[in-house]
Amino acid sequence: MHNLTVGNRWVPSEVGVSAREAEVLAALAEHLTNAEISARLFISVRTVESHVSSLLPSPLTPFVGRVVERAALAEALVAHRLVTAVGPGGVGKTRLALSVAADVIDEFADGAWFVDLVPVTDPAMIAPAIAGALGLGEYQGRSAEDTVLGWLAP
Repeated sequence: MHNLTVGNRWVPSEVGVSAREAEVLAALAEHLTNAEISARLFISVRTVESHVSSLLPSPLTPFVGRVVERAALAEALVAHRLVTAVGPGGVGKTRLALSVAADVIDEFADGAWFVDLVPVTDPAMIAPAIAGALGLGEYQGRSAEDTVLGWLAP
């Protein structure tokens, strides 16, 4: 992959931003709405929302407390590699997941990823959401589920 321009900034390839994600970031830098980005890039608003949530999930304030939950989630990640946080909206699942991912990222040779499943309303779209967060492309004759499973297998 090559370096990408986002707005007037260079984003090195090691950041892991695809060309499409760079386009979404550039449009965000222009203060376009998700609908405007969707129209400009000929992608669905839901796809824009998915890119935005996976690219810009950084919290504005530090994460404080929830030591027991953080430890339990980190332990679950080490034991299971794929963990889903569930619960009612607004209880802090996303902040907890992002905090723990930042805590454990160095424990995994290939890093740690956050996949926002909030915009996913169709169960058939879970694997494509995961594939998108991992930066996996589409392969002819191969489902998103097979692609994700193949990437995770090693």
